[in-house]
Parts: sequence; structure tokens; C-alpha cells
Amino acid sequence: MLKDMQGAALDRLQSVIHAHPQWQWEIDERHRFTSVADGLLDMLGRQRADVLGEPVNAFMAPTEAVRVRRFFASRPKAFSCAISRHLHADGSTVALESDAMALENEAGEFSGYRGVAHGVMDLAHAENVYRMMAIYDTAPSALCLIGRDGRYLAANTAYAAIHGVRAETLVGRKVAELLPGAGQVIRRSLKLLEAGQDVPAQEIEHQDKHYQVLANPVHNRMGQVIGITAALTDITDRKQAEQKLADINRQLEYFANNDHLTGLPNRRRIDEVLADEVQRAMRSGHPLSVLMIDVDYFKKYNDHYGHLRGDDCLRIVAAELRKSLHRYCDVVGRYGGEEFIAILPDTDAIGALKVSGAILHAINALNLPHAQSRYGKLTLSIGVTSLESVPHGQGVEETCDALLHAADRALYTAKLAGRNTVYGMSTAELGGAWKGQD
Repeated sequence: MLKDMQGAALDRLQSVIHAHPQWQWEIDERHRFTSVADGLLDMLGRQRADVLGEPVNAFMAPTEAVRVRRFFASRPKAFSCAISRHLHADGSTVALESDAMALENEAGEFSGYRGVAHGVMDLAHAENVYRMMAIYDTAPSALCLIGRDGRYLAANTAYAAIHGVRAETLVGRKVAELLPGAGQVIRRSLKLLEAGQDVPAQEIEHQDKHYQVLANPVHNRMGQVIGITAALTDITDRKQAEQKLADINRQLEYFANNDHLTGLPNRRRIDEVLADEVQRAMRSGHPLSVLMIDVDYFKKYNDHYGHLRGDDCLRIVAAELRKSLHRYCDVVGRYGGEEFIAILPDTDAIGALKVSGAILHAINALNLPHAQSRYGKLTLSIGVTSLESVPHGQGVEETCDALLHAADRALYTAKLAGRNTVYGMSTAELGGAWKGQD
């Protein structure tokens, strides 16, 4: 298990190596033995002349040799508690646990490793370790072991399959090569683990699949965190189900607030917006205007052209109303039937009349035929009201009712005046009579 050591930790490792000359070994940059202690030769049952100049993996089974070669190819600065399995001269297996640090030549270039193989395990212990490694490799869950430098130390078949590679090709590679941004996550996780804290479960997306990642620390004999073991669980089905549920909820929310025919906010939503804007206007003293808009002779239009053409007509009017209200704060909705309503925050009576005139002009410019209208084309009538002052003690709900009633009365007056026109009326013009009228 690799440990990217620095400072005091590296000094301690160097002291451990020098304190056990009977187990020391050295290899060059090509991983060939240049020095080996008598104690290790005895454990391997080999002569010095047979070992010196030979690569470390020359005395290993083929699969173990490949694993160790990849481990050294990643060139860790130092490593601790690295377990390797060697072949004894008599054909038996010996498992060693090694600590080592990188060496440099006079030019500061990498020249090999010096280490100590302490804690030699008996064969029974070794077989237990490798039996566990076999279970790790064949486990259905995606598992990997990551060193402090962010490189893979091991990965099982299930994990490698996520990336479409063989497990043995991952050893020594940076995790961030396959999972961009993983380097920062690993560093943050190590800080939490070193502080004795748990790493929260995380969710990642990779190649159109979603995974939940659980990370746990790997400690050496001194209790130091020397790596992270991570387990990935495919939660794609769950995420897709959550996404479908979220989409359904968004649709339900949309239909709860919007008119199904025109897509504009419905009456329920308009009432909520009006209450919010009235409250804001009462608090700030800024003006607020409301437009009540009606399609002229719409019943005759439906009777003459049919309800499907009538629906198309309402959609066209809705789209034109959207285009006519340029500010993000302006809201237009369908209030029912052929009636629409617009709320114009921070707009006084003069501004509201200008907006209404622009709407009439835009609808007239469409030249939509209406054979049953006196104008021969589709037109609108608009009633305008503006919030001038709020009587002392009057609440938001009463003020909303006053605005709506005044706009409705103004619309009625515009129709009496011949339609295809705008009429403005303030709440003050109604006096106190608005409360008792339908």
C-alpha cells in the first residue's frame, strides 16, 4: 500500500529502514536487486549470487510479477505495508511486508529504492491474505484501493468494468485520469479521515451512469491513514426513477399554476402574484397597475369558426400579449374564458395606458379575420386601473379586490364605448361602493 510521505513521516520511515539492516534490500531504477540482507536471503532460501542483478519479480508467480511491476512503475516516493508474495527456492510461497523510500543519484534523478522487509508472515497468514485478495477481485461490488498520491493501488474486475479496462492496467494510474476532479475529492477525503471523521457518501456520474461512492480509510500499523478503499454502487435505476418523479412533480406544479391552453399563468397563480405585488407596492409606495383584457365578440367567433379555431385564436392572443410586455417583472395570465389579465409593477396610470395602446396596436396589426365583428378582424377591449393610495387600515386582500373590481368596471366601460379601445379607472373613482358590487 502506497503512502506518499513527506516531512517527519519520511524521516521516521528512513529511521525504521536503517534500524533493521538484517532485513534491508535495495533495487536500481530497473527494479533489479543491488543489495539484499542475509535475513531475506534465508527467508527466500536463495544464494546472494542468484539474487543480485535479478529483478524483484523474477522470484514471483506470473500474475504477482505483473502486479508488482505495475506498482513500481508508478514510482511512489515512499511506501509502507506493501504486501508481496515470493517463491521460495523449494517452490513454497513466502509473503513479505515491506516499507521503502525512493533513492536519487547525485544529479537528483530517481535511481531505485531502499527498503526493509519487516513483519514476514507465515504461509498460513499469507494464504489468508491472498484468499481475501481473490475475494476482493471477484466481488460483485466495484472496489478500488487508492494511495495518498491519488493513484490506484488495486482494483477489482467489477470496478475496472466501469471504465472498460482490465483491472491490472489500473494499478499506478492517477484516478483523475479516469474521473476528472477526483484529485480534489481524494485530498478532501484524506483530511477528513486523518481527523477521525467519516467521509460522506457521494454521488458521481460517469459514462451516463450514476454511482454512489463510499470511502473508508486504510491504516498502517502506526494508525496512520495510508490510503482509501472505495466502493461504488450503481444507482442509475434509482436516479432515473427520481428524475421521472421530479419531472412528474414539475409537470404537476406547472399545470397547477398555468393554463393548459395558452401556457400563461392561470387565475390561481395570477391571484398569488397580485397579492405579492400589492403587498410590495403598499410597503414601498411604488405604483402598480392592472389590465383586464377581453377578446371582442369571442362567442360569435367560436360560433362562426368553431371551437378549434377559437382555441387557436386564444393562443395567438396569449403569444402577442407575452411579446407586448417586455419587462421581466410584468406578468400576464389567462383569467378565464376569453379574458386575460396583466399585472404591471412600478407602472403608473399613464404608463399602463401606453402599454394597453401598444397591445391594441399589436393585435390590430395581426389582421386576424373575424367575420362577426363590426371591425372585420379580431380586436381587444382593455380596462386599466392603477393603485394610487391605500385607505388607512385596508389590507392586502381588500386592496386586491378593489383593483380587480376597478379593472373589471373599466373593461365594461370600454365595451360600452364600442370595443377595440382602452378605458382607465382608478379605485378612487368607485368610492366605497365597490365592496358591495358583484
